[in-house]
Amino acid sequence: MHDSGLDELAPGTCAVDLPTMQRRRGPPVPGAGSARRHRRLTGLSGLLLFACMFLPAVKGCHQPVMAYEVPPFLPPYLYGLVFALTAIVWSRRGLALAMLALRVLGSLVVVASVVLVVIAPPIGVIELMIGALLLVTVGMFGTSEPRIVASGVMVGVVSVVWFGCWAVTPDALIGVYLALVSSVGLLAGCLAWLRELVHRSPVDMPLAVAAYDGAARRRR
Repeated sequence: MHDSGLDELAPGTCAVDLPTMQRRRGPPVPGAGSARRHRRLTGLSGLLLFACMFLPAVKGCHQPVMAYEVPPFLPPYLYGLVFALTAIVWSRRGLALAMLALRVLGSLVVVASVVLVVIAPPIGVIELMIGALLLVTVGMFGTSEPRIVASGVMVGVVSVVWFGCWAVTPDALIGVYLALVSSVGLLAGCLAWLRELVHRSPVDMPLAVAAYDGAARRRR
């Protein structure tokens, strides 16, 4: 069968098929052939974290307090939704929208932390530092999957620490415990995502090479 790709070779060259070599059997390379294994863990953990926003978080004076009733504490739940949608709906457009959502969330965290500094200075300063670091990580321009993954790892670590501190208090309720579990899952999923990026196999090259024939070499 005629291969149209051969018509593009330079004059005096020909395509030579490489000899077939049997590959040795070994453990699969992470990220090769079965990439995106993190998607299920990242997606489910992010959705569960977002759902915890509507569960009783801590004990109040007369009734349990829901997370959505305290706006300064919403960022971890919203980040969970962003990473869940990014993992589930995978596309170039999805990555671009994820970068935009992360920038918007980072900006909102910075703005909210400035207000929180007036109400609770220690918490406000910490949230301001975290928001600024998240903005620096994701950047203000361009689309980059590694930067999304780095933001996910950072959000996972901060969420585990945050909900872990609440979980050891006597006022913690089911929403905090489930949020802690889902934060651990989100962190594990983003770490698996990072591992897939590091071990991603290069693009396979076609089994043909261009070689000069003897006549062409003599003419030179």
